Amino acid sequence: MNKPPVADLKASLTKRNLQYVMEVEKHLRGTHYDEEQQEIIIYEMCEKILAEQKKGITARKLFNLTPTEYVVSLDVKAAPVEQNTDKWWLVLDGGLLVLGAMMLISGISAYFQKNAQTLGIIVLVITAVVGGFAMLILRKYASNMRAGQKGGTIKYLLVAVGVIAVWMFVMTIVQVTIPPNINVALSPIVNTVGGAIIIALRFYVKKKKNIPSL
Repeated sequence: MNKPPVADLKASLTKRNLQYVMEVEKHLRGTHYDEEQQEIIIYEMCEKILAEQKKGITARKLFNLTPTEYVVSLDVKAAPVEQNTDKWWLVLDGGLLVLGAMMLISGISAYFQKNAQTLGIIVLVITAVVGGFAMLILRKYASNMRAGQKGGTIKYLLVAVGVIAVWMFVMTIVQVTIPPNINVALSPIVNTVGGAIIIALRFYVKKKKNIPSL
């Protein structure tokens, strides 16, 4: 059965309810909704109002919002964008964060400590990969902890300590075993600027791909 046009629905509204609808229409014109979307919004709203109008309930009482508030609430009620939980994007997110942070710390430390060496490029890359997977593991236990799982906090702390210990062990082994001519140390300024760029890239990717926080 064909639906009646929106004009017919409006004609069935009481004067007070029609005024409410007209106010909503006026505010909708200044929003990002196109004409077709606006018409759908008004049509669905009129249907709801007419269903309650028989009981003597006004549009203002039905929605418990002013026309302006009703228009604002449309965006609030919009379905949230689904977060990206693909494990490879999560690993990349963690890896970029670890790599950027390590480069920044290494570069800045070299400015303030005499004869301090920055971390070599091989160390940075390998530990960033390990750090990316470490962050993936931590996400799982952090999620369990936030969900109130029994023993979740203790498990998270134990896993965090274990992950950090393994991460530091790998970083030390790589630094000791790989010769300096291969594990080339970047200059402090390259580390600092590069680290800042990678951190910025991480936040861009995180926002673009809607990657959840830890």
